[in-house]
Amino acid sequence: MSDASVHLSVLDLATREYGQSNTDALQGSIDMAVHAERLGYERFWVAEHHGMPGITSSAPAVLLSAVGAATSTIRIGSGGVMLPNHAPLVVAEQFGTLRALYGDRVDLGIGRAPGTDGATAMALRRTDRLDVDDFPQQLADLIGFFTGMDPANPLARIQAVPGYGDVPEFWLLGSSGYSAQVAGALGVSFAFAHHFASDNTEAALALYRDSFRPSRFRSEPNALIGVQVVTDEDPAVVAEQSAPGMISFIRMRQGAKPEPVSMDEARAYEFSDLERRFIEARTARQAYGTADEVAAKINALVASTGANGVIVAPGAAQAQYRHQALDVVARLHGEGRLVRAGAAVA
Repeated sequence: MSDASVHLSVLDLATREYGQSNTDALQGSIDMAVHAERLGYERFWVAEHHGMPGITSSAPAVLLSAVGAATSTIRIGSGGVMLPNHAPLVVAEQFGTLRALYGDRVDLGIGRAPGTDGATAMALRRTDRLDVDDFPQQLADLIGFFTGMDPANPLARIQAVPGYGDVPEFWLLGSSGYSAQVAGALGVSFAFAHHFASDNTEAALALYRDSFRPSRFRSEPNALIGVQVVTDEDPAVVAEQSAPGMISFIRMRQGAKPEPVSMDEARAYEFSDLERRFIEARTARQAYGTADEVAAKINALVASTGANGVIVAPGAAQAQYRHQALDVVARLHGEGRLVRAGAAVA
């Protein structure tokens, strides 16, 4: 890959379509990883969400073990593990196990959000204390279980097995300036969740670069941005494939569980003017549209943020169109039409 190329990765939620079983959805995630590897993507990440009927990626390490067994070259990782939901030692052992099984292909992406509603977060953490004040110490402990603790740390005598001495590629994930600053101060790679929080992407990446201090992990900043992609040459297909997810998201914001929405229900759904404005605002800075429109939107984002690459988050309702999103972006990349900031488009 030339220095001018945009680095391509994939983020998958193991989406459960209407009428599918959890088994179907998880197998679909594995199939997408195989497809992404075949297309030449660099990494395949799975998210952590809980209590969402349309998303089955609640146990990233478990799903990644299956993804690792089905692939051989693509990097596999979490996008991400929500650290406040877990004991750092357990995360170190899980990803140490993945490293033992799949070697240096493993990324460990860490986030600090709950990935769910407050009640579910309390059930996960067994406490009603849901603030993030402990996050920096949790992060330091997690890294220490891989690299070695400060002797003054009460946990210094505890060893993660597997884990200790077998360090994955660390990434910090976030959608705010706080996470950007923490990633920069630690000297680790940073992935910004632009695919669902697009208002301050440029500011957060600038803050990450300004805060960056070289470390044992990286000598210079390295940033990816998540971009939701729904693409087809027919605008009607793009709208149809986007609708079920938008309906689920609107209902979730209204306090309902985001159940999978059927294509028939989505076709019959009448969006209010307010909902249409919400959708327009939500998708304006994502890559929805024809191949040419996808290329233009990704290039504009890379140019405005200075990101090293993008994480494609396929947003279509049906698997064939989620795969199509990977196909189109990979083709654009192969044609030299996705470039880093400052480079000329072929």
